[in-house]
Amino acid sequence: MELSTFELLVKRIAPLNGQPAVTAVARRVVQGYFLTLSNLESIDLTFQLEFFISRPNPPDPDRTLDGRADAIYDIAGANVPLFLYGNSTSIRFATSFRVPAKQTISVQLLPKPFMFSDLNPDFEVRGYVSLSLPALFDIDSFSFKPQSNQPVQVLLNPEMRGTFLPNNYPAALGGDFDQINYPLAIATGKSLNAITPDSGFLLGIPSVSPAVRETLKMQFNDRLATASSPEARSQAIVEFGDLVRNSSITTAQNFNDVINNQWKVP
Repeated sequence: MELSTFELLVKRIAPLNGQPAVTAVARRVVQGYFLTLSNLESIDLTFQLEFFISRPNPPDPDRTLDGRADAIYDIAGANVPLFLYGNSTSIRFATSFRVPAKQTISVQLLPKPFMFSDLNPDFEVRGYVSLSLPALFDIDSFSFKPQSNQPVQVLLNPEMRGTFLPNNYPAALGGDFDQINYPLAIATGKSLNAITPDSGFLLGIPSVSPAVRETLKMQFNDRLATASSPEARSQAIVEFGDLVRNSSITTAQNFNDVINNQWKVP
C-alpha cells in the first residue's frame, strides 16, 4: 500500500546573506521520518518499507538517500540498525523488519549524523513511502510463501520529527535545541489498515536431481549464514525475493549467479 510522503532535511531554515541578524535566526534543522506500526495479528509478520525519492537531473549527492540516511527500528528497547538497500543511481530504497504478534514498533529513516556539524548543509530529499507484506522464500520447497492467507490488520502513524540546532553546535553543546513534529496524511485516510499479503509463487527452476537441489540449498544457507545479525538475515530473505522477481531464474546456474553476484547479505 502507498503509505505517505516523506522529507528528510539537514539544512538552514533560511539562506545566509552575511547579515548577523539573518545568521542568528537561520538555524540548521535536522528532520527525519518516523513510522509507528502495530501488528494487530496473532502471528509475527515481516514488513517491507520502500522509499521512492525524487532525484534532480543531473544527480546531486545531497538529494539522495545513498550514504546519507540510516534506517533504524525498535520495539521496546535499544535502537537496532537496519540495512537500507539502494545505491547512487537508485530512486528506490528499501528496508524490512519483523514485528512480533500484538507488538508495536517504531521505524525511523534519519539523516546520517556526519552532516549535522556542516555549517551550511544542503541535504534535502523527499518522496513517498510504500508498505508491503512480502512473500518469503522457503528453501525446502523452493517457493515463495505468503505470510498470511488473508489481509492483516495494522495501525499506522507516520510523522516527521525535527530538531533545530543552535548556531554554535557542535563547538558548544549549550544553546537552544528546539524540536518540531507533525503527523503525515496516510494515503488511505485512516490509521487502521488491512494490508493484503503478496502472493506466493514457485521458483522457476525445472526439476533437478536431488543432489543438485541439496547443493543449491547448501549454497543458499551458507550465504545467508554470513548475515551480521538476525535482523540482517530477515532482511536478506526479503531482498532475495526482490531479486528473484527481477531476474530470470530457470536453471541451477541462474540461481547460483543471483546468490553469488547480486544478492547482498548485510
